Amino acid sequence: MLKQHAENISEPSHHVMGGVAVEVRNIQTTDGALLSLSRIKPRGISALPFPVILVHGSYSTRSFWISPKGIGLGVYLADQGFDVWFPELRGHGLSPKTDSFSKITAEDQIRYDLPAVQDAVFSFTNAPAFWIGHSFGGLFVIGALSMDWLRHDQVRGFVTFGSQISLGDRYLKIPPLAWTLSALLRIMGHFPAPAFGLGPEIESAGTMMETIRWKKFGGRWTSSEGVSYWDGLEKITMPALTYAAADDKNDPPAGCRKIHKRLGSIDKMFMVLGKDTGFSTDYDHVGMVVSREAQQEVWPDVAGWLRDRV
Repeated sequence: MLKQHAENISEPSHHVMGGVAVEVRNIQTTDGALLSLSRIKPRGISALPFPVILVHGSYSTRSFWISPKGIGLGVYLADQGFDVWFPELRGHGLSPKTDSFSKITAEDQIRYDLPAVQDAVFSFTNAPAFWIGHSFGGLFVIGALSMDWLRHDQVRGFVTFGSQISLGDRYLKIPPLAWTLSALLRIMGHFPAPAFGLGPEIESAGTMMETIRWKKFGGRWTSSEGVSYWDGLEKITMPALTYAAADDKNDPPAGCRKIHKRLGSIDKMFMVLGKDTGFSTDYDHVGMVVSREAQQEVWPDVAGWLRDRV
């Protein structure tokens, strides 16, 4: 039985990625967007009772969590007994790019995509899920909780990696540059992230322009109705683990800490991934999840935190 946000769920297609069995379904949001939702069932050991949903960031796809060679945090968590789900937000990866791609906004993904994913996963598992998000993926999860677009009683806890909105992208604080970039985005309809080595996916003009609105000089992190996402952070009370990377230039630890401090969770932990905190290297924005060092140091830490809260 589907919940109100996920109107449609297709039968699964079955894929193998680097020897890992992956189920892929299409789901539909209440505003009509089609999303791809992949799943790796628990592998090798007894299944744990709560699913884990992993949300990619900007310019990214499910490959951030499972590479074509079958390596990734998603696979690792499945090997630890978790039921792992990873959506691809509208216009990303296997989720189709329609004629309205350029108009996709961050709010579309926060307000409609994440609730559709939540309802789809709950319809299969009947259990509250842990959420894990990288970069804007984590920010979107926090934003959806702040606005009550995600049901709090269906969230067991959440983990974010390099998720913040206050700092970085200093060039956006220079009004002429922000105006020029916005004008170029309107003309192009997208931001060509692959051309700059930022990720495998182009990003819609709408999403990028919304980011500029949030981060420009005098900008505010608000919804389309002008409601501040900051105002709802204190009512987020489920367990939270916030990771920041010591060498993250775009989403630095201070910005991640600012959001973390506002959360209403009693059970919350903030961790900077760097040499000063006992890690082997000063991690950067991407390496904090996908590097070989992260496989040895960070992935077990995440799994242990989740397992302690099952």
